[in-house]
Amino acid sequence: MIPPLVYTQINQQELAKEVARNLGTTAITSEQMIGQPHLNLSEDGLSFFHPEARSKNKFKIDFNSGSTGWRIKRADHEKLIKKALGKSEHPLNILDCTAGMLQDALLFLTLGHQVTALEQSEILFHLLRDGISRSKDQRIFEKLDLIHANACSYDVQAKNFDVIYFDPMYPPAKKKALSSGQLEYISKILEIESLKNNAIKDFEILQLMPVRKMVVKRPIKAEPFSLQTNYQVSGKTTRFDVYL
Repeated sequence: MIPPLVYTQINQQELAKEVARNLGTTAITSEQMIGQPHLNLSEDGLSFFHPEARSKNKFKIDFNSGSTGWRIKRADHEKLIKKALGKSEHPLNILDCTAGMLQDALLFLTLGHQVTALEQSEILFHLLRDGISRSKDQRIFEKLDLIHANACSYDVQAKNFDVIYFDPMYPPAKKKALSSGQLEYISKILEIESLKNNAIKDFEILQLMPVRKMVVKRPIKAEPFSLQTNYQVSGKTTRFDVYL
């Protein structure tokens, strides 16, 4: 169930109603939602708040600063993911099955590839769209197609892709890994929408898609989803399992 959308300015009423309608929820001005999970529309954009999150800041997608902006600027130094994709004379058509915060998708875009990013969460999908609309550099999104869909239900169109990229949620992490609050907030969003995934089962379905390469992102010490891995690209904390 999608929580209510709270808007703060009367001149945002029509926009708030439109966003709420797309989300399948209601737009309200009531201050009663302050201590409950809710979406918030302000002049700064769309955000999400959950009272049980350790971070008391609202969760908002920002492509102009922070770790995402920094990572885009150093895309040429992302050797692991470039090696996992492999060399190609032409831009690749990549299906990112787990859009998340688009961090890896943005690397693919920065490298010149075409990306279709799928996000199953309605809330996260709209937060991403809002973040994209506020980005100061719209050129980077020209080759992005962001779609609200579950990847396992999207397989009928997979024949158009060169690479499937699958980055399932990592197992419950130590608090240190959640210091930014971003991963915790994504977990809260999935919880509110009752979205539960079995990464192994999803992998087995996605592996049946008719593409020449599948890249799976895993924690360095995690077991691979299949013993039929063709090769691996490993860093200090992350590993890419490649299936051909």
